[in-house]
Amino acid sequence: MSDSFVFADTTSSNLAVSASEPFQVLIVDDDEEIHVITKMALSDFELDGRGLKFTSVYSGAEAREVLSQRDDFALMLLDVVMEHDHAGLDLVKWTREELKNRMVRIVLRTGQPGQAPEEQVIAKYEIDDYKEKTELTYRKLMTLMYSSLRAFRDLQAIEHYKVGLERIISASTEIFSACSINQLSQGILEQLVALLTRSNTAAYCRIDGFTATCDKQQPMHIIAATGAFIQQIGYAVHNVLDLKLVEQLVEKATPVSFQVKDNTYYGVYKTSANHFYLLYIRGVNELSETDRKLLDMFMNNTAIAFEHAEVYGQQEG
Repeated sequence: MSDSFVFADTTSSNLAVSASEPFQVLIVDDDEEIHVITKMALSDFELDGRGLKFTSVYSGAEAREVLSQRDDFALMLLDVVMEHDHAGLDLVKWTREELKNRMVRIVLRTGQPGQAPEEQVIAKYEIDDYKEKTELTYRKLMTLMYSSLRAFRDLQAIEHYKVGLERIISASTEIFSACSINQLSQGILEQLVALLTRSNTAAYCRIDGFTATCDKQQPMHIIAATGAFIQQIGYAVHNVLDLKLVEQLVEKATPVSFQVKDNTYYGVYKTSANHFYLLYIRGVNELSETDRKLLDMFMNNTAIAFEHAEVYGQQEG
């Protein structure tokens, strides 16, 4: 290999595997050694408790195929010269203009800077950084990862705010219908999770006839969700929850009780009609007093809204 990374000596660390979803990184380069070195150098990288998961492709054509099928890449490390001199630049243009993918952070890496002058490339193409392979020391590579993934994380949060706001506005037209309240809860939950966490995985459940033994015949149905739970709205959930902890929270006398365990928030709200609602959010390390009040208000107001919708529906019937 004509161009190589120059990495400083590092001490290995045995970091615990994070339960949070890793950032997806796409490496596009026709040099196998670049893939190997990059993965080795970043094997212990973490941001917000999230590691990295790599996908390797070796040409612009392969990259197009993968990007057409997946939209979850946080970062693309992209070589300029592959099957032809401007394969990388063509891929950037296709990703931004035809695929309309504005979220993925794109970092161009070149071993032949004369082929694509930095100033011209940055001015003409929607990339986030430009690096010569020979200048990417270990420290600079780590700095690049932090800056790129933080930018992706923040853009993702903004998108979640927008989606949540859209749901809230749409739901506000028929506030007394159960369907509308469900949509309203979904929108607010998406905004809360984007505001308070880094993982975008949460479920808001109604606990039907909860018993002290956590009998699975008494299910917890998801009524709003984000991330990994969004496809399970309307269904019962058990296997991912700490049922013993839920039981302990239900048995407390206070209307709202919560606990953060293993970076996961469990909050239980008890209504005046003796119904229970559970709010489960991953990626919560600690809560400020303001954060806790926001979550309490969410559970209180949505629970009341659902019960009012039930009464309204019975009166209409």
